[in-house]
Parts: sequence; C-alpha cells; structure tokens
Amino acid sequence: MTLEQLKSLQAIVEGGSLRAAAQSLNRTQPTLSVAIKNLEDELGLQIFDRDQYRNTLTPQGKKLYEKAKLVLGQALSFKNLATQLAAGEETEVGIAFTSAIPVSPIIRTIRQCKEEFPATRLAMYSENGMGPLDLLESGQASILIIPWLKNNEKLESIHFMNLRFKSVIAADSPLLHDYDAVPKAVMKNYPQVIISGRKSSTTTFGVLEGGDQWRVNDFQTKKEIIMQGMGWGSLPEHLIKDELAQGLLAAIKVEGDPEMPNIELRVVRLEGEPVGPVAQRLWELFQKGVSAEK
Repeated sequence: MTLEQLKSLQAIVEGGSLRAAAQSLNRTQPTLSVAIKNLEDELGLQIFDRDQYRNTLTPQGKKLYEKAKLVLGQALSFKNLATQLAAGEETEVGIAFTSAIPVSPIIRTIRQCKEEFPATRLAMYSENGMGPLDLLESGQASILIIPWLKNNEKLESIHFMNLRFKSVIAADSPLLHDYDAVPKAVMKNYPQVIISGRKSSTTTFGVLEGGDQWRVNDFQTKKEIIMQGMGWGSLPEHLIKDELAQGLLAAIKVEGDPEMPNIELRVVRLEGEPVGPVAQRLWELFQKGVSAEK
C-alpha cells in the first residue's frame, strides 16, 4: 500500500469519476484503475462496486476511504513538519493583535517563547480593529489575535479571550441627567469618537450615522477625549474600569441602539501554511492557554 494509491482513492471518490480524478492528479485513467485494483488485491477486498454505473464505494470501501483521508492528512502534517525543521529557527516572527486587547497576557506568552528561542526576534504590532489582517497579507506577521472571523476557510484559529465594550461619556455630562436613553437626534450633536486607521481597521458597529465625529487612531487618545468632555464612544471595559469606579466616566445609552456585544478574540494563522519552529512553538503556547491566565 502506498500514499499514491490512497491519493488515487481519494481523488476518485471526491472527483466522482476516473476521468475527473485523472485530471486532478495529472495521470491517466488506466494508471488510476491499476492503482486501485492493486490496492484491492493487496487488501483482499473490493473497494468499489463495479456493478454500478458510477464509481460507488462498497461498505468496506467507505470505511477505508475515511481512514485514507486521515492517513493522507497525517502525511501532509509530517511533510510540513519536515519543512519547518529543515528551515531552522526563524530570524524574526511577527505577532499582530487588535489594539483593544489587554497586552499583558500576550506578553506572558511571548516571554516564554523568547526564553526558549533567544536568538529569534519577536516583533509585536498593535493595530486597530481587523488591521492585523493587513500585516498577515503582507507577510509581516504570521500569528494574529483578532475578533472571530466566521467562515474564513483560509484561516485556522483558537480561542483567546472574550472582550466587552461599553459606551461611555464624561460623568458630568448633562445628557446623563436629562435622559435615561438619549434620543439619536440629540446624540448626533455630540461628537462620537471613532477609531480608524488601516484599510481593515475601521468598524461601523455602533457608529451613529450622520452624527458629529472625532477620528483617532488609538484607544488612549479616544479615552482622553471622552474624559475631557469632548465626545463620547465605546471603549474596552478593561481600559475604563478605574475611571468608572472613580466616577470620572459613566455608561451612556443611546435610544434604539443594541447592547454592546461580547467580542470573542481568537489566535489566528493561515491554514496549512508551513511555519518555522519558533512560530509553531508560539502557536502551541497560545493553544495551551498560557495567555489566558489572569
């Protein structure tokens, strides 16, 4: 039994015919037929029911096909690992994360990786919103920490933490005394502070259309503008915990706006992309939950 025989089996099943499988593998149909026949002879059972018009798997063939997929997946993983080991340790590994996130748990993980690989530079990039995706695209970063992306087959990810935002304004704002929920028509006259930056970083969630706006590129500036009574906006709760407790900031509700959701942040990398040993170790440390310790 060879990997080529298993690849032939997979191609026939997934392609639906010998012709399609031959095209996908760049081989002739007779060659594939011989490969499957030899495999059946070696195993002593029939994989395909040849009484059917199409290549239909027998009950035994279905079980072998499922196992073949596992074996081929392990073979690919083995090959990728060999590529990583042959490449040696990387000179630099880039990690990009959304700027809203608490940095300390990221640094704890990076510190452990740095202790194991002192010769490799670990570059950290803080970007707004989905901005880290631009760095993945350009090759500057190989590991990201970003809000969860649904249905992106190019990426694999693992849970990192949940992050909650809160809409706030300076605690002495008259709006808090005049309204329980401020009408949108009134709120449009008060500047909303919005984060913007790279092409993938700007979000439209919670943005009051048609209202006055401040645009900044970092959360500390946004927070300071709001504390100075010059605007309002949403901020990560971990950044304003003390100010809320001290009565410097207060939550504000805009009429008709939904509650700010919990945002799941995930560690992300390209699916199936060969990586070096340092990037792989960093991924494993995140996977083990080192970063999630509080």
